[in-house]
Amino acid sequence: MTIARQLELTLVGDADDKRSIMDGLQALGAVHLVPLVDRPEETGPDAADDAREALAYLLKAKRKRRPQRAVGQPDLDEVVRDILRNKYLRSDCTDRIELIRQRRRLLRPWGDFHFPPQEDLDEQRFWFYQLPLGKEAAMEAIQLPYQRVILDQRFHYLVVVSEREPTEVEVPIPRIHVGARSLSQLDEHLEESLVELEDLNAEREHLTRWIVTLTDSLNQVLDNRDLHSAERQAVDEEGCFVVRGWIPESRISELDDWIEDVGAAYTLREPDQDDAPPTLLENSDRVGGGQVAVSFFQLPGYSNWDPSRLIFVSFSLFFAMILADAGYGALLGLALLLYWRRLSEPGTTQVRLRNMWLSIVLCSIGYGMLVGSYFGVSPAEDSLLASFNQLKLNDFDTMMRLSIAVGTLHLMIAHGMVFWINRGTRVGMVALGWWIGVGSGFGLWLQYILSEDFSFSSSPFTYGLVAWVVLLVLFSGGRPFDSAKNIALNLGAGVGALTGLTKAFGDVLSYMRLFALGLAGASLAATFNELAVSARDASPQFGFLFFLGIVVLGHTLNFVLTLMSGVIHGLRLNLMEFYNWGIEDEGYPFNAFAKRGDSKWKNS
Repeated sequence: MTIARQLELTLVGDADDKRSIMDGLQALGAVHLVPLVDRPEETGPDAADDAREALAYLLKAKRKRRPQRAVGQPDLDEVVRDILRNKYLRSDCTDRIELIRQRRRLLRPWGDFHFPPQEDLDEQRFWFYQLPLGKEAAMEAIQLPYQRVILDQRFHYLVVVSEREPTEVEVPIPRIHVGARSLSQLDEHLEESLVELEDLNAEREHLTRWIVTLTDSLNQVLDNRDLHSAERQAVDEEGCFVVRGWIPESRISELDDWIEDVGAAYTLREPDQDDAPPTLLENSDRVGGGQVAVSFFQLPGYSNWDPSRLIFVSFSLFFAMILADAGYGALLGLALLLYWRRLSEPGTTQVRLRNMWLSIVLCSIGYGMLVGSYFGVSPAEDSLLASFNQLKLNDFDTMMRLSIAVGTLHLMIAHGMVFWINRGTRVGMVALGWWIGVGSGFGLWLQYILSEDFSFSSSPFTYGLVAWVVLLVLFSGGRPFDSAKNIALNLGAGVGALTGLTKAFGDVLSYMRLFALGLAGASLAATFNELAVSARDASPQFGFLFFLGIVVLGHTLNFVLTLMSGVIHGLRLNLMEFYNWGIEDEGYPFNAFAKRGDSKWKNS
């Protein structure tokens, strides 16, 4: 169980030292605060909004300067204003460039021309129209002077002369807005805008040197806001203040060291059944990838168990069974090598995902060798690789039994953990019943298909099903058997619980997708190989090019499809079928009252 044990902390301090004590508690970064006073949140402009916007803008820059910490006390408000001014000017400039390019594309068919002075036209104006080919009859309905100035493969380009904009009756053709600038003028304006954008990009790159300083400043602003909010959650009475929260048992020694130099005292209390402490998952980076998935989907309750390690292992195995190819697993390993350094920053979620990626690679290569598939090609019978081939994907009976066995074992682990966490309770007995029932059902089915003289009445697994029925009927209701009414209600709840058999049956069968998707990917890979060989043999001159193209494109498509299937269905089996039976209640995350950048005591 890797859910950190929590204790309720009640801290009392001198009201005159409230700010310094709360600041020290924030620096300790080990307490999840619980509000003691329900006060409305303060509204108004957030002082961090501009700094956050400026920092996000700099972080998105493609090129960054060497970070530098400011010497002295720079005017960060002025720095933020410069950054945001650059952002808004750059946004306007890129919009203007796009509009100019759109205008140039519209004007290009008309050529480069300049409008003569208005007085030379006797106050007449030019109006531009495009008429699609095949609709020349519309020109006969034009009631004003016009001229077709150009004709291309798609349109007639017409210019109508009129003092005012023609109506739809006078010219029944949609008008084109070309603007007042000529094509050459638009080119000049575009060049000026591109130069301006280049200068703004250079200024943005220059401003990126403030990223570290802005980050520190933003963290300080947010820390001060959190500190002020925490102070408002405390109770102030008779010259003292009281705060309450949850602290991991492993951090008590640090709390003791800190409290010695502070004018405050504290008490600790074990949580009882009515408490709902926050959930803090504690997993090493080696298997922490499962914790990432758990935290994203549904955090288990404090009194529950942490499935992170099991999901780390099972997701890797399920992904490998769906990929079902050692060659594809090696490609994943090559990609991991390329990103290894980028994913190796200590203390980040990327490290945990990297280790899960590594586990997936190892499992995929190992399972691919077991089924004997290397980019859809089976090794020669007398080769070393063939000695590792112990499973046949086209052996439907064996692979189906393997998939169902995996599903049965997975669900039995879920029921077993629920039983262990709730041993001695009604919930634990129900979980034990399901553990016995799922295992007995699988054993009974396996005995039926493998034994020639199968007898339902003489099978030992039959007694397991009887035990399953008895346990569910007796313990699903949750009422004492002290009256006829309660007995009837308990029996009714038990009978209702037995209908969960259909769900359990469907969930176990759902694991057959491991075999089906693995077979589909392997079959598709082999099919692309056969097509490539056929194309090569059919054309002596260009056969190799056809062969190479089909192999590369076909396996790329199949690789992408199997990756998507591995992620989607691997997560589904863990976070849907398994989670529904193994995790009963949902918790909320432990969020330490801590200074940003100083604490790792947060769920990730």
